[in-house]
Amino acid sequence: MKELESLVNDYINNKLLNLCNLETKLQTSMIDRLFAKKFRKYSIDPQVRIDVEAKLNNIIEKKLPLNFVPSFGGYKHWWTPTYPTIDWAEIFNMKFMLEYLVPICANYKSNKSSIEYESEEIILSELNNVPQSGLDEYTKTFRQALEYFNNKQKYIEMKLSLAREQYKNYNFNKQKLLERIKEMIPEYTKRFNNYSSQDQEKRIQKARTNFKLDGVVDYSNLSEVEKEELYKKSRIFNEAFLDADYEVRGNDFFEKENNIPLLFSFGLGPGGEAWLHIGSSKSSMTDFWAGTGILEIRENGQIIERILSRNQFENIKINL
Repeated sequence: MKELESLVNDYINNKLLNLCNLETKLQTSMIDRLFAKKFRKYSIDPQVRIDVEAKLNNIIEKKLPLNFVPSFGGYKHWWTPTYPTIDWAEIFNMKFMLEYLVPICANYKSNKSSIEYESEEIILSELNNVPQSGLDEYTKTFRQALEYFNNKQKYIEMKLSLAREQYKNYNFNKQKLLERIKEMIPEYTKRFNNYSSQDQEKRIQKARTNFKLDGVVDYSNLSEVEKEELYKKSRIFNEAFLDADYEVRGNDFFEKENNIPLLFSFGLGPGGEAWLHIGSSKSSMTDFWAGTGILEIRENGQIIERILSRNQFENIKINL
């Protein structure tokens, strides 16, 4: 047991959290690094590469700050053991992002570089029925982890931006957002009902997975039919939110001249095809906020960083 503990501690301290050996030499062009398969893990529409390359070339030509914007839910899924705080999955992702982008940023000497995680926690209480207190705790622990990585390396600044914080710059707030979404719901309901049944099911499945039935309001006693209607409304609400949010800060943030948006697997659904998608860690595609991180020790002593989905985690627990 002590040998196992020593092996794990050695890996954590000397590999996972050690940033002294980050690769800084750029072996390929910047655009080839961005689209390297070992970081992407997903097929990409050729037009995405054309668009990202044009944006990157413009940043370089004008010597603008280089800002990568990974967008994510901004919460820890309620099923995970550490909910509502971060766990190793977030640490794996932050290290992964550094390994991915430091070679680019270390060789971009014309201006500063940053990784700006973008959190949409502002409507998650209404969307997924999760308590705001848990969302706030996640934000706190996420920023603490970013602070650690910022103190350990000098190549790129890592930060977390919340939609609610940015809204202050536009004389906007959550109440105005909810009012705008309410106005949009009839149109978006009609649009949703015109999707194919297969497309509707794909969209509802995400809501079904994320919605906390016993959260802010207790919906546990609803019938299955009533629950499915709840999930459908949640999905429609989410689609309306994405467009309402874009009205507020889309051109000024997501389409900002020096921002390069990034998405994880959650953006692979309908509507998320136009941005660059990457993995969550070296070996996992499960989104870090929706999964839990573990170190898997193989028989040969090799340690693998894994981000487990809920089903994977439950299967491992059963077989222990």
